[in-house]
Amino acid sequence: MRAGGAALALLTVLALAACGRPAHDDAFRPPALADLPPGEWSRVPLSAPARCADGSGYELQVLPGDTREVIVVFQGGGATWDGLRVPLTLRLLLSQLGTRLYHPRVTDVPDAGVAQPPADAAIAGATQVVVSYCSGDVHWGDAAGRDDLGHAIEQRGASNVRAALAWLAEQALAPEQLTVVGCSAGAYGALAWAPSLQALFPTGQRSLLLEAGLGVVQVPFLAGPGGLPGWRVEGAYVDNGLSALLPIGDDLDYLERLVTAVAERFDGPIGVASTDRDAVQALFWYLMGEDGSRYPDDPAAEIDAWSLLALERLEALAAIEGVSTFLSSWVPDAIPRQLEGHATGHCLLASDDLWDSEAGAAFGAWWDALRAGTLPAPVDLRRP
Repeated sequence: MRAGGAALALLTVLALAACGRPAHDDAFRPPALADLPPGEWSRVPLSAPARCADGSGYELQVLPGDTREVIVVFQGGGATWDGLRVPLTLRLLLSQLGTRLYHPRVTDVPDAGVAQPPADAAIAGATQVVVSYCSGDVHWGDAAGRDDLGHAIEQRGASNVRAALAWLAEQALAPEQLTVVGCSAGAYGALAWAPSLQALFPTGQRSLLLEAGLGVVQVPFLAGPGGLPGWRVEGAYVDNGLSALLPIGDDLDYLERLVTAVAERFDGPIGVASTDRDAVQALFWYLMGEDGSRYPDDPAAEIDAWSLLALERLEALAAIEGVSTFLSSWVPDAIPRQLEGHATGHCLLASDDLWDSEAGAAFGAWWDALRAGTLPAPVDLRRP
């Protein structure tokens, strides 16, 4: 090959690497943690069968730091299931909330992850591993599905997490502190896969934080052929020793049973956090029903209905041994005008308000206690 041809071939390889590894490249070997630049976010491509909803390659997002604490973050980013139809009014509301129904490919941490801590924050300097979310199935699925527009997608959340766990196992880490975190769709991923992370890092103290994922659902989603069953979540349950909870069926209290089972296996405190009138959780709850006529006309009424169920769920979760709850009325600036006064925020973990607000300060103190391996007292910061 001529020198010019070799240079062109090298440039082609580099360009392909920059665009993301092809999903079918089984021979690829991802870089090790020790090879990544410390203190900088790097993408770590993983081999098939891990892949995103649109068929693109799957990548972890890693911030190398002090390995005495490893923070595993399950990224959020909505969900989709077969038969879901979203009215135009709701699409407009979603865009105003700065979110979409789901991320079809890997999304950078600054756009959908944990807000980056200031230098004096307790978690600053720790190694962070973000299990990217691009499957629309709350990190649970193993199916070929359809999105809300009827387009065929790959929903391989379970395969993606398995690949992430395999990469973590290869790093031979023994952290003194394991912090598992998930918000929104990531909360469900963190919950279901926490037993596998406990098995991977059996020594040291650990904690599990679930935010904005209260699992308030409707029967059509749980039992309908196009809802949860379409994701084929059985593999994720079996992998984590949760097969006794199958089939989920139409059990609206499934989340209490799941949290109870995980608490028995995880051997560390579990925190469940939410705002009291979360517009995003309320929106997905609405989409799980059969009546699509009410929300566009009166979103506040639907938020009211979701809130009552959410408060009941938090009360039930707080009664589980090893679980503490955090409830607030945090309202970000991004709340759409038509929801002001009716809705609270979603994912404080992903907002700079986590580090610079009254609600964030209270949340941080509660989370610090959780990370220290103790079970903090429940917190209720709702407006009087």
